[in-house]
Amino acid sequence: MKAIVWLIGVAITAMSVLIILKPQIARDISERMNPRLFYFAAWARIVIGIIFLLISDTRSWGTLFNVLGILLVVVGAYALQAGYERTREFVLGVVHGNENLVRVAGAVGVLIGVLLISAT
Repeated sequence: MKAIVWLIGVAITAMSVLIILKPQIARDISERMNPRLFYFAAWARIVIGIIFLLISDTRSWGTLFNVLGILLVVVGAYALQAGYERTREFVLGVVHGNENLVRVAGAVGVLIGVLLISAT
């Protein structure tokens, strides 16, 4: 289980660093998003949020893990509730808008990835 969490953390960190360096990657991924990828990403957010909530008692920064865990579960659940088309329109609007906002989202991804790596 620790190895899987570590690999997920490394993958999230690597992708997020790439998005910070080149926001066009986020645009390409968003434009190619299909329903299967959408549902996978929404459930992945929920699972990672639950992992954060489960490990929050064992870490010195328990409050940070709790807040990020709740945030990820809520974002994943909202995406499932809103549906594929509505969420896709929102994501495309964000990635085609301000490039700095895409970089901030990449920075949040780096934070989540590093926290997952540190959780192992």
